[in-house]
Amino acid sequence: MTASTPPPTSASLDTTLAEMHQLYSTDAVKAVRGQHFIKALHHHIALEFESRLHPNARTAGVYVREEAGVLGSHKSKDVDVAVMHPTSGPLVLTGVRSQMSSVSKNVLTYYQDIVGEAVSLQERYPMTVHSYAYLHPMRYRQEIKATKKLPARVVTHDTQVERYARMYRAIAGRDDKFYRVLSGIYDQFAYLVVDFEETPAKLRDDLVHQAVPDMDLSITTFVDRIVATYKRRNIWFDLFI
Repeated sequence: MTASTPPPTSASLDTTLAEMHQLYSTDAVKAVRGQHFIKALHHHIALEFESRLHPNARTAGVYVREEAGVLGSHKSKDVDVAVMHPTSGPLVLTGVRSQMSSVSKNVLTYYQDIVGEAVSLQERYPMTVHSYAYLHPMRYRQEIKATKKLPARVVTHDTQVERYARMYRAIAGRDDKFYRVLSGIYDQFAYLVVDFEETPAKLRDDLVHQAVPDMDLSITTFVDRIVATYKRRNIWFDLFI
């Protein structure tokens, strides 16, 4: 998508979750490993940004790009969704990730990764609005291999929503006044807990809000919150409507 591309109609979140549900239900391994599953959410967020671009931004050549290659503090990074200025570089950077299995086993490793990503990008682009969307299933299945004593089986686990919501709340809400010197904290964060065992798939924002009532982590307000942050930080250039 470039500045010359007419703004598309953004797919609704319900439509996006339905697409992800279909991909996951058809072949969970292929959907997740092949990235088709999470790229549906990338595209939804990109279209949300595209639909909000101000005419002045389009005239200036601002564009939305998925899988945008940008330089971090030490190496290049493909950011999942970016709003880019042709000469000034990234104005908004958004990472998107899903973790659909072995959640309790790997969540801390991935947590460290996304904090490190924030540090790297914010050191190079302190004024950019940095954001992240993270998706967990409400329930996930784990295949247990057969042993001499037990046959192969599938075990279903419940995601520890309260614990993880508090973790992501801790790395969200970068201060509007001290953002130039603060890194490792995202300006805005979305934590999606989705029950893919339901048809249609059900977004469980109620569980996230119950865990962290003092901060909005909903995907439904994610782009609006990013836009509001940008407008507070950059009063001289109309990027979004």
